[in-house]
Amino acid sequence: MSTQTITSTNNLEELSTSVKDQYTLRQILGIWASVALPMGFSYWVIMPILLSRVSVNPFTYLFLMITGLVWQGFLAYLILKREVKPFTWENLKDRLWLHTPTNPKTGIRSGRVFLWMIPLVLSKEVYYRFGFLGGLDELWVKAFPFLASPPYAVIQNLAEPAVGQWWLLGLLAVLIVFNYLLGEELIFRGILLPRMSGVFGKWDVIANGILFTTYHMHMPWSWPSNLLVDWIYAWVAKRHKSYWMAVVFHGIDAVFLTFMFIVAIMGLV
Repeated sequence: MSTQTITSTNNLEELSTSVKDQYTLRQILGIWASVALPMGFSYWVIMPILLSRVSVNPFTYLFLMITGLVWQGFLAYLILKREVKPFTWENLKDRLWLHTPTNPKTGIRSGRVFLWMIPLVLSKEVYYRFGFLGGLDELWVKAFPFLASPPYAVIQNLAEPAVGQWWLLGLLAVLIVFNYLLGEELIFRGILLPRMSGVFGKWDVIANGILFTTYHMHMPWSWPSNLLVDWIYAWVAKRHKSYWMAVVFHGIDAVFLTFMFIVAIMGLV
């Protein structure tokens, strides 16, 4: 049997499995709600109640957000434990696309594909750090003033109380793990994305980006600008059939966060 025939057969088998195991719209929205609503509840309900009744620690909201991310990691475990039979590393790799990225032109897996991420990551960092299209968010908040970010949700406001608080690096480590690897990213690009094409077809990447943007009920002031970027996380993962591509693209933010936390703790901000 020729290599081309083997490749075609493998693709058909992969497609067959993909179609068979796809989520329904109800399942997709159910998983989305399971992670979005707790984050939104912390932002829209718990914090306003606490602020109206007690003196709130400046790190309270950060704790709530990290708790929500840890919950996502636990939820991801429950979902995978139920779906992946037997629950082995090899089966998890196939379910979550935990493979070396594939070159879409050759179909060959290669670590060199990660090099392609360099210009994409740099473009994203320039986009965010220099505030391109930030005016879009400003117009959004002007149209809906109640969506403006409150002081407790602005991470820059933690700079002063963070001085000398080196324990925050431990908290940051938990945030990074469950934001970019075992929680938020795992839910959207690991669990949801591979099983969304049954409902959304070729638009699953766009749908995943919309779900990811609106999941951020705790950051509604940034929805417009995020909507223009969030689909790319799904696109790089699907294009290269590798969860790690999305982890790299999303997780690069951890470098900036770590730097800012260290600088703030040292009192240099």
